[in-house]
Amino acid sequence: MEYLKVKCHWCGNSFHLYNRDMSYEERPPMCPHCLTRMDKTQWERLIDAYFTFAEVNKNFRKYHEDRGEPLFQVELLTEKKYVKPKKIVLDDDFTQQTGAGTSMEEALRVMEKPFADIVRNPVPNRDIADYE
Repeated sequence: MEYLKVKCHWCGNSFHLYNRDMSYEERPPMCPHCLTRMDKTQWERLIDAYFTFAEVNKNFRKYHEDRGEPLFQVELLTEKKYVKPKKIVLDDDFTQQTGAGTSMEEALRVMEKPFADIVRNPVPNRDIADYE
């Protein structure tokens, strides 16, 4: 059975969401430890992602049993540590090249064209060479 482990960085605790919890009709979940509620838009995206992963894993199992294909299981993992932005120290040269610490418009003017294009129009699984 698939389930999600959700880490609340507000209080530092974790909780699980199961298939029965995944519904657009339900209000977004809240952390049972600190009662912080998840954003509705992000909740809907999380439901979509959950069912996509669950379907892929179900098909891996089905095709293994029905067709004898190799069995795989996919698990989405994220970094265990979250660094709050105020704790990040940037190199001064990097700051000047990227415009870090300034408004987004100013930073985009300072950045080299391929990087600025990626920031303005992010596309997953693209290489910087695709923009040059």
